[in-house]
Formats: sequence, structure tokens, C-alpha cells
Amino acid sequence: MASFAERFADLSTHRSPLCLGLDPSPELLRHWGLADDPAGLRSFCGRVLEAADGLVAVIKPQSGFFERFGPAGMAELAAVNAQIRSRGALCLVDAKRGDVGGTMAGYAAAMLGAGSGFGGDALTVSAYLGFDALRPVFDRAAATGTGVFVVVRSSNPEGRALQAARHPDGRTVAEALADGITAWNAARGPGIGPLGAVVGATVEPAEAALVDRLPQSLILAPGIGPQGAAMTDVATKFRSARERVLPVVSRAVLREGPGPAALRDAIKRHREAAWSLWR
Repeated sequence: MASFAERFADLSTHRSPLCLGLDPSPELLRHWGLADDPAGLRSFCGRVLEAADGLVAVIKPQSGFFERFGPAGMAELAAVNAQIRSRGALCLVDAKRGDVGGTMAGYAAAMLGAGSGFGGDALTVSAYLGFDALRPVFDRAAATGTGVFVVVRSSNPEGRALQAARHPDGRTVAEALADGITAWNAARGPGIGPLGAVVGATVEPAEAALVDRLPQSLILAPGIGPQGAAMTDVATKFRSARERVLPVVSRAVLREGPGPAALRDAIKRHREAAWSLWR
């Protein structure tokens, strides 16, 4: 069974390392002239997937924009995940789940792997209730060839105070999480492990040293575009992990819709930018 990291490596070579965020927010649905309801959601996602076909390695549905419609929205999330996989891309469910062990086992069974309810190839998680509490998700990822991305240093400014808080040993919370991820991956052997990290492209250059603590991890790098980072920031700050980084673009592409040609052109521009920096 090929791992998430192995599948990403192959797709990044043939398509691009780009991760396209699928964020059907009320604002974007309105901008596209679509109804803010499950039908509008379905139309939005269909157009984005058609425009992105064959161009990106990973597509990242933001679960909150689907969950807001209740059961109907969750059905659309399951459907779009299946469509992503049918088009040959990897589906990274951006749900940032984080709870105690028993509950995390439920989230893992729901979100990860071909036999799960939502069929994700990877899942974002939050370690606020403890890194060890996430182990059921880690174990399922290892067993199913899927991936997990732990939020280490997010792109939103509201997270900085907590992530920069220090443990008694002097490490920041972000540094301790990075060390925990690396220890878990290393215990499974050499190479890129199932546990990746979310490190925002908006981090200060000094904070980008976090990547050096993650030598066996894929790095999900959000924040490109409206949040202030550029593709060149990712290449500069994460140079030591250049072949392991998934640069994320979302609104910078989606606001170019609803025309399919404009959407595809925007994806191609960001794809070429990512490729030119990673080659």
C-alpha cells in the first residue's frame, strides 16, 4: 500500500505540489452568483474540480463550509471527496479535529481511508487536548496509508500567543509539537512518515526554523494570497523541506471564478509558480 507521502511525491512530479483549498464560503457563493444552499455548494465544487482537473496534487475541502448546512452539507462533503479521488487527486479534509482518545477514534473512522464515511486521504487535527490524545488518528493513518497534518504553527495571527507559549524546558508549544511529530515518525522507520505538520507560510523567518525539527514530515503551508504570504516566501522560509511542502492556495484562485477558463488560468499561474520554485 502506497503511503500518502509516496502518492503526493508522485503527483507533485506529474501535476504540481500545489494544494488547492476548496472553500465554498457564503461570500464566494455570492460572488459566483450561486445560492447559499447545498445546491449552490454542489455547483461551486463541481466547477472548481473541473477547472483543477490534472493540475494539482491535493485538494483540501474546508469541512466547516459544508457542515454549516447540516446533514445535507455533510452529504455534499462526502460526495466531493469521492469526486476528488475519482479525478486522481488526493483529498485532504481540513476539519482540524481534536479531542480525547475515544472520540478521536470515532473521527479517524469517519474521515480517513477508503472504508470511512468521508473517505479522506488525509485530515488536519489540533493538539490542544494533548498530542497523545491524537494517537487513534495517527494509528489509523499508518494502517490505511493516509496522512495526518497536526497544526503546529498556523497562518492566523490569533494562534500565535498560544503556539509561542513555552514549556518548562524552554521549548515553545509549536517546537514541542514538531518534536513529538518527528519522534512518532522516526519510531516507524526512515523516510517520510504519516504525520505531517501545518506551518503557515506567514511565519516570521526566525520561526521557519520549525521546519528543521520536522525532517520526516510533509509540511502543509497555508496563508498564500489574502493572508499575506507569497509563493516566494514558502521557497525561502522552507528551503530545507522544499520537496516536502504543500503550498496552499484558496481564495487567490477561487475569487477568479465563476468562469471555468479564468479559474483554470489562475490555478495554472500558481502551479507554475510552485513548480518554478521547487525544481
